[in-house]
Amino acid sequence: MRLPSLTALALCLSTGFARADGEYLQFDLGPTDGTAVGSLERDGISTGFVWSRHTDGGSIGVSTTLSRAVAIGGRAVTLRYGPALRFDGDPEIGAKLVAESYIPTDWGGVFLIGEIGSIDLSYFSMIEASRSAGGISFAAVATGDDDGYSERSLVLAKRLGQSDWRLRLGYRLEARELFLGAALNTF
Repeated sequence: MRLPSLTALALCLSTGFARADGEYLQFDLGPTDGTAVGSLERDGISTGFVWSRHTDGGSIGVSTTLSRAVAIGGRAVTLRYGPALRFDGDPEIGAKLVAESYIPTDWGGVFLIGEIGSIDLSYFSMIEASRSAGGISFAAVATGDDDGYSERSLVLAKRLGQSDWRLRLGYRLEARELFLGAALNTF
């Protein structure tokens, strides 16, 4: 199924704008690469950016997406879809589709996110389990594209007191390297 068809399907299934306003900032730094991710959502419109540098160069990506709340299999899911732009030499224009869901549990919660983009047929997926007591979370991440890039990461994070900030320690499995980071999440 092509990405525009997925977007049309998302529009048809939508039950209304999602209303999860907040900000997310993340910075990670390893021996051979670094990334910064940011997202700002207000009234069902999200603006995001991704900056990355690596041994072969780097890129900057920006996007603006609309958010819709849907129910899939009895679970609340937020779909986001819209245009994307990436700069890594020549600018490229595309689209992306994101599905995410938070599942509360007795001990904390599980956050699931999956994203596909038409620029280089990129993908990103993550499952993160967080424990309310102690503010500790563990995530498994997979990302890649059709140009041969592929990475899997494991991330352990610890909330700083009662703040929205977390310290991150991760390991990139393909690159075989540790990275350190910080994240701010007000969602």
